[in-house]
Amino acid sequence: MLYDLATIQATIKRELNRDISIDALKTALEAAPWIPDLDRIIAVSQTLEKLENSEYYGLFEGMSDSGRYMVAGRAFRYARLLRPEELAKCY
Repeated sequence: MLYDLATIQATIKRELNRDISIDALKTALEAAPWIPDLDRIIAVSQTLEKLENSEYYGLFEGMSDSGRYMVAGRAFRYARLLRPEELAKCY
């Protein structure tokens, strides 16, 4: 998988280790950047490109064994919090 330079730099800063190995960097890049509260409504997507406009929402159930976000029993690679206008549609 290819990553843009800004993502790599942000990951290195988050890990606070400029001498991070390639394997450790890959693990950090693949790790979920945040874990929402259980039963929080989140937007999910299989690709980062589609996440911003994703209309697939669900209640966060936990992380899968492979480190993916789980909603409705399905695992997705990427997730984000809903924007206020999206959240308003859910109620």
